[in-house]
Amino acid sequence: MKTDLPPMNWVKTFEVAARLLNFSAAARELNMTQSAVSQQIKLLEHHLGDPLFIRKHRKVTLTNSGLAYLPVVQGVLNNLQRKTADIFSPIGKGRLVLNVNYAFSSLWLTHHIYKFCTRYPGIRLQLIHSNWERDFSESNYDLSIMNGNGRWPGLSLEPLLKAEVQAFCSPPLAKLIHSPNDLLSLPLIEVMGSSHTWSQWFETVGIDMDVSKVVCHKVDTLVAATQMVKSGLGVMLAYPDFFTEQDLKETLRSPLKVRLPTEDNYFLAFPEGKPLSKSATVFRDWLLEELGLLVNHAKTSL
Repeated sequence: MKTDLPPMNWVKTFEVAARLLNFSAAARELNMTQSAVSQQIKLLEHHLGDPLFIRKHRKVTLTNSGLAYLPVVQGVLNNLQRKTADIFSPIGKGRLVLNVNYAFSSLWLTHHIYKFCTRYPGIRLQLIHSNWERDFSESNYDLSIMNGNGRWPGLSLEPLLKAEVQAFCSPPLAKLIHSPNDLLSLPLIEVMGSSHTWSQWFETVGIDMDVSKVVCHKVDTLVAATQMVKSGLGVMLAYPDFFTEQDLKETLRSPLKVRLPTEDNYFLAFPEGKPLSKSATVFRDWLLEELGLLVNHAKTSL
């Protein structure tokens, strides 16, 4: 079997014929004759060294190879169409696919994304939420906002928050907290998988935390921790930059200003050495501007 790519017009003809399972209908959609469709399919099959269709009594069905090849071809054609639009459309047009950490989306992005859409009404967004990082090679998104330590080879990373956390609780609970020792008698909430822990926080303030005597609830996302804290259940460690002024006035308090440096952060990520589409570029610039980081990033690059 030949390993070089077949001509694009053969591949496109195969996609239409395989999708419709009718050479006559494919000819009408492609504005070709039925014999031309049949000829291109035969040329493609010869090139690949494997039949793609079973032809019986004027009906066609896909072979196993055809069934396996169709989604591959459709994925490539759809991606080519989208990338072509991204590259050659005017700035502010096109589609942007974002893979976004669930906590970042719920606690920050959803409160600010309307500003981006107002500025660029022609960009259609597609948000894909995840709690953990994903492999770009297995996906079709343009940018990712990921949480972790940033040790991900092959990716360009831009930190989005200050890498430090502090204690947050509900307003009623904050009235009971006057010193770090007061936290030892309150339920603590910890996000699993984070590099920062309550043990580290207490070590920073010079207190020996006896784990066996402290009530500590564990959750797998900062969103769950935040909702539990707002209900008055306990105290969590979180990034101060995450919360709006309204949050800090109405539902959250940080009674102690002790900040714990953390290895974790939220990062804007994209494949290293891969140029960004126009839609991805304007989103990156808007995101850093909204977070107040655009000037800092510009200074760093000088």
